[in-house]
Amino acid sequence: MIISNDGIKIEQEEYKNEDELQALIFEHPELIGDEGSELVSIAREVNTSAGRIDVLAMTTNGTITLVEVKLGRNGQSRREVLAQILDYISELTKYSYFELNTATDKVLGDIIDGFENNVELPRIIEDNLKNGLVRLVIAVDESNEDLRRLVEFVARHTDLRVDLVEIKKYLSNEEFYYSSNVVVQSSFSTVSDREDSKKEYPSLDKAVSLLEQLHAEGKLNKSLRIMNSKRSFRQIRVNGWPAAVHYEFVVFRNDPALYVRLDNELSASNQRSNELSAAMDVFTGSKIGKYIIESRPYSRTTGNGKVIYVALPKEEINEAGKVMAELIELTQDTVTQVVGSSMSKPTTS
Repeated sequence: MIISNDGIKIEQEEYKNEDELQALIFEHPELIGDEGSELVSIAREVNTSAGRIDVLAMTTNGTITLVEVKLGRNGQSRREVLAQILDYISELTKYSYFELNTATDKVLGDIIDGFENNVELPRIIEDNLKNGLVRLVIAVDESNEDLRRLVEFVARHTDLRVDLVEIKKYLSNEEFYYSSNVVVQSSFSTVSDREDSKKEYPSLDKAVSLLEQLHAEGKLNKSLRIMNSKRSFRQIRVNGWPAAVHYEFVVFRNDPALYVRLDNELSASNQRSNELSAAMDVFTGSKIGKYIIESRPYSRTTGNGKVIYVALPKEEINEAGKVMAELIELTQDTVTQVVGSSMSKPTTS
């Protein structure tokens, strides 16, 4: 029992069921916080092949949060709870932004449309998913020593961010009150925030170096611009094209391959987006040397964005510059016809 300074008794109450606590978190995501970032609820009971995510939320900077709700009286093994939430993140690393948006019945896209950074968020979210940069929250009314120990081990000894949060329910004068306490909180930083992040992706540095060499030798049009960054991708921009249409080298933390890509990230409202995706899709199944060009939808609410790509095994990284040069040679005229540009075809030697 808790007594206020005016003598009013405040009794702790039990939740009727897990659905009550789940609904509370969805309506008040501030109860599980996110280090000062605004947390926005997206959906409840989100279906994935690994099971249903109780609550899906995100910060305005694109960090996805998965919430698993359990009551202390639930007889489920604490190991099972942790295994379940790890299974969710394993599954979501396979998701594109489009697939996650579809899983939420496009609520995710509707929410993002209201953000100031709505153009770049789909890309950020997809990169975070692919790199496992999400936040996992186990929300309980009462935690025990076993659960605290397990969550703390994962938080301290892996790159995953797993937080354990207690949310208690109280009754006073027929009014309900709730308190939130973060029992275990892991440190978290995105790849782009780490000073040494570029060192984590030597294959990207190698690929860029190989392409720059071809560029210096005059085998690529001088108007191509290589955009280095500390994130897990390097863009190759083409003068006269919208920035949302570009070539790219990409790596993912849990995938040894290097991806050589052409991305259509035009907004779903852009009338050229569907036309460009259709034009790009013509190259699906074509070959660059021994490598097959693949494709998938990408990063737009309606799924009309497109990526075509070649996946290079890590042992064949020395082919990255040549493959990118040939992808540019193969596709640039077709793309230019759709998006419009005065850029001339690159010279080769």
